[in-house]
Amino acid sequence: MKIKSIVDKTGSFLLNRLSEIIGIFLLIFSILLLISLVSYSPEDPNFIFPENTKIENLLGFQGSYISDLFLQSIGFIAYLIPITLIFTGISIFKKKEFFLLIENIFYTVPYSIVGTLFLSHYYKDTFTLYINGNGGFIGNYLNETVLNKIINLNETIMFYVLFFLTLVLFLISINFNIKNF
Repeated sequence: MKIKSIVDKTGSFLLNRLSEIIGIFLLIFSILLLISLVSYSPEDPNFIFPENTKIENLLGFQGSYISDLFLQSIGFIAYLIPITLIFTGISIFKKKEFFLLIENIFYTVPYSIVGTLFLSHYYKDTFTLYINGNGGFIGNYLNETVLNKIINLNETIMFYVLFFLTLVLFLISINFNIKNF
């Protein structure tokens, strides 16, 4: 009986420390991703233009490639992903629940899709992301599907629907709770 108690306490202790390590790792990763995205420069070398130029990204060559990958694929919605991961890392560290990572990433995918569609349809003019636009190439692709015809039925209402849906899914992904706010 005493051995079973010791094994249970040891297992619980190890799981708690593992969840704290994963939470800290996720927090550090998401902060580095946010730094990479914030210091993005279109003149940095990337997948499309691999020229040897001065890298302005704070994380250097790797930050240049990662930020270009995120911003060219999903556009400005990419800035919300590290924010989601920061809140997820903090929640995993506090609550010691691994399932939060899966749940929050699950909600990250729909808000990324809806947000890229929103940005590529309503904000086509771009100054920073001049290759694929504000919604990235995923948003451009979605804007060429039947979803564009649905949006064109009533653009004013769909503007608010897409914006509200992106906002709600983002808030769900960061485990936002009005009572705790």
